[in-house]
Parts: sequence; structure tokens; C-alpha cells
Amino acid sequence: MPFLIGVLILIIFILVSYLYIKNKIKKIMRAYGFSSIQQIIEKTELENEDLPKSLSSMDCVYLERVKKDFPNVNINELKRMSEKLILDFLNAIQKKDSSNLKNEKIKAYADSKISELKNKRISYSSVKFHKTVLSKYEKSQATATIYLGSSLEYFYQENMGIKRKIQDRYKLEFIYVIDSSKVPESKKVLEINCPNCGSPLKSSLTQKCAYCGTPNIEVAKRVWICNDIIRY
Repeated sequence: MPFLIGVLILIIFILVSYLYIKNKIKKIMRAYGFSSIQQIIEKTELENEDLPKSLSSMDCVYLERVKKDFPNVNINELKRMSEKLILDFLNAIQKKDSSNLKNEKIKAYADSKISELKNKRISYSSVKFHKTVLSKYEKSQATATIYLGSSLEYFYQENMGIKRKIQDRYKLEFIYVIDSSKVPESKKVLEINCPNCGSPLKSSLTQKCAYCGTPNIEVAKRVWICNDIIRY
């Protein structure tokens, strides 16, 4: 009997606490002009639509090192190239056609996104870049790598439904081949075009073009090549 009384008292205490907390939450919500939890969720979602994704800019840390190692590199040009590649990537997904993407890794990523869409029709419109920053720089005996991060927004529409504003961000990896004989397996997906016939070269280690025989190894050493794109 004493045990049952104790359980009953505990249940009453929990109910009273619940009602007290519930009333407190309602008062706080009314004070801020909300009538339900759903309104708070909707307001938060609207605020997130206008809040750009954050980026870790490391320009002040890495820019001088990049300029010291590569005096002729134009970081602003790479940033613009990065934004163009993101637009090409989104356009490929929208059109469900990745044939214009030159890099095999980026093309494969786009193809996976296209596969996920199945029969859905989607569109990206009013794409706006907030900023593009230098986020990381690495250099080894084989390659130098610049990582650029981009924060952007666009309106996303699916199957002619409601357009939703999306805040997004991407990271792109640019590789410069210093010594192709030391390029690790993970970097051998680098792809460039033959300067003579325009055919794609499957690896930066390719000694000559398989189509016209033009030597290409030195071409890979003279340019920054986008090797990967990551949404994060």
C-alpha cells in the first residue's frame, strides 16, 4: 500500500510539473508573438534561408605561402574558375547530362546526383555567390594543392513545385603537378586535354596523347587543374 501511494504521488508530481512547464513555454511563446511550436519552426526555416553558410577563410594564413611558391598564380582567377565549375556542376545535374564536365571525378559525382533524382525534374535558379575563400594550401614534392570554399544561394524547384531558397557551400580542390613521377595513386585521376587535338588524358602521368601522339607531361606541370568538388 505505501508503495502504491508513493507511485501515485510521483505521477501527480510529474503531471503538475508538465503542466507548469507547458504553461511557461506558452507564456514565453506569446511574449515573442508565437502561437505554436510549428510557427517557431517555420520562422527558423525562413531565417536559415537568408543566412549564408559559414566559411573558414584562411587567405591571411596561406595566401603569402602560395604567392611565394607560385609568384604567377592568380588566386582571384582561380576563385572565379571555382564558381564557374560549381555553376557547370549544378547545370549538369539540372539537365541530367554530365557530358560537358571534363574531370572524371566531378563527372562521377554529378552522375550519382542525377541517378538519385530518378524521374524528378529539378531546377536551380537565381544562383548567387556570397563569397569564395582560400581555405587550405598543401605542398609536397609531387604536387601543390589549393582548396577553395564557396558560399552561395539559389532557388531550388522540384517537379514544378514550390521554389525554395537554399543556402549552400562547396569545396573545390585544385592540383598543380610538380613532379609527376611522385604523384600518389589518389591524385592520378587528374584529367586535362591534349593541347593538340583536345582529347581527354585520363592521367597526369600520361606521357603522350593516345589519339595524336603529342607529348603532354609538361602541360600537366604548367597548370592548376580542378581535381574534385565536394558539397559540405
